[in-house]
Amino acid sequence: MLKQSKAKQGFTLIELLTVIAILAILGAIIFPTVGQFRTLAKKTSDSNDLRNIVQASQLFAAQNGERFVGSGQTLGSDGVVEGDSNDIVDVAAILAYGGELTDPQNWVSANEQSRNEGTGGLFLQTSEETGLSASTYSTSDFSYGYITGLRTSDPSHTPVAFTRISELTSPTWSTTDPYDDEGGHIAFLGGSVSWYENLSGLLVKPTGETADSINEAITGFDSTRTVVAREPTE
Repeated sequence: MLKQSKAKQGFTLIELLTVIAILAILGAIIFPTVGQFRTLAKKTSDSNDLRNIVQASQLFAAQNGERFVGSGQTLGSDGVVEGDSNDIVDVAAILAYGGELTDPQNWVSANEQSRNEGTGGLFLQTSEETGLSASTYSTSDFSYGYITGLRTSDPSHTPVAFTRISELTSPTWSTTDPYDDEGGHIAFLGGSVSWYENLSGLLVKPTGETADSINEAITGFDSTRTVVAREPTE
């Protein structure tokens, strides 16, 4: 007569505790890495946004006497660039029309999209008759600032667009900015885009001297070079 096989034994308490400990260690390793990859992906997306803004500016300049969007320019409902106001909304309208930068997400940081769920209200064309008018744009969604009045002949290290920074004279970003006080990107006239945690001594004035802020980086140009950005919100 065959003997019945013994029932399979379950895991011992020590084995269970060992498995739990291994899973906890793996989780501690994997979860921060996932968060880092997500942040890196957002920063890469923002870098591409800013690169697109520079490329649109260069396209606009090629058709407008080698000048980027100028200080005081705005876009009329008939598509004519004219002098009127000096606002980031006008820059977006002009680059949408004259630089083919028509995707609204190019002006919104991936980090702010994830935090605010993205309102998508930047580029609203009410009708074919009104055209791409600056009056149809929402200032509250902009994540980037812009230097108006630049020329293609300006130094390649000149900032063109940047992650919104509350204090343009400060070397650091703050908690009201897209990545809080962690830092931000700057896109330069030469086409490069870099991430900075602190700007102290890392930017260059037109004269070749070091600069500690966005404002200092354009010190030495004439008054047509102006920083425009959305007003910071608390």
